[in-house]
Amino acid sequence: MGDEDKQFDATPQKLKKARDEGQVVKSKDFSTAISLLVLFATINGLAPFIWHQITKLYVLLYEQIPNSNLDVIGTMYALTMAVIPTILIIGPILFVAWFVAIMADFVQVGPLVATAPLMPKLDKLNPTKYFKNIMSIKTLFELFKNIVKVIILGYIGWMCYSSHLPDILRLSEIDNNFAVMIEFGKLMTDFITKACIAFLVIAAADYGMTKWKFLKDQKMSFKEIKDEYKNTEGDPNVKAALRQRRMQMLHRGMMDSVAEADFVVRNPLHVACALKYDQESMDSPMLTAKGSELIARQIIELAEQNQVPVIDNAPVARALYRMVEVNQLIPPELYKAVAEILLFVYNLKKQRHY
Repeated sequence: MGDEDKQFDATPQKLKKARDEGQVVKSKDFSTAISLLVLFATINGLAPFIWHQITKLYVLLYEQIPNSNLDVIGTMYALTMAVIPTILIIGPILFVAWFVAIMADFVQVGPLVATAPLMPKLDKLNPTKYFKNIMSIKTLFELFKNIVKVIILGYIGWMCYSSHLPDILRLSEIDNNFAVMIEFGKLMTDFITKACIAFLVIAAADYGMTKWKFLKDQKMSFKEIKDEYKNTEGDPNVKAALRQRRMQMLHRGMMDSVAEADFVVRNPLHVACALKYDQESMDSPMLTAKGSELIARQIIELAEQNQVPVIDNAPVARALYRMVEVNQLIPPELYKAVAEILLFVYNLKKQRHY
């Protein structure tokens, strides 16, 4: 089936199935951009602490250890004292990198545990499919995107270098190495800040493209929607048969109630309604059966067979048929009209009795 047939948006059921299989909207560029930005902010915030640890490590390695007697202090102690500052420098950065990588994915896809992507697939070993994937639109788009990144980073680097170069050269002429290092630090800070902003813009565009491509790939044909409906809601033919059977059962029960009715009121040609009233258990008469055309004729025939009075009153019959459902009490606006019929029926039954 061609893609041109898939013109309908994916249903929630298909999106859920895709999610269960690990197919979600996720941009690697978004995760990378967020990770770089948070890492840079972390390093910048911890800069005094990191510099202090680097200074301690420098003093330890180039002053204290060379001037100490290793036989006295012990080699293991010296190594331990060197490892601790290293861990304090690298540890927070690695932890933040790990935590941000997880949170960046969580922000995009939410809680997700999918085992389907981990299952081995033999079609991945197909060399024809491999080379086809290399030349796919997605691969070419990734190549183009990486080229754009390199160009943007190169442009940002050149702009930052050009803006800071005069200050670096001027400071180097006065032989102030510490000031030159500070200026280099400013250059790197400027470059990383602008690079992170550029990466965020690229990531936002990549996320939009990824989401558009994902929703496009998930589009469905009319046949797929119909098949999904069959699988989730049941075959429409079976449901229609069950609905018809329920209607037949309701019809049979309604017809059985005609024999117990107090009277039937009809529009002689089209509508018939059967009513029953029990003064002890009902606040008002109840409509026990109604129908039009063929069903109306069946109600009238059953009433006549069971000697239930049949009254011709077209306005009341039409009002009952339109306003009252089966097994419901009649509304107050019909009390007077139905009461008059009930009185007539009771008098008729008394005359028959005598």
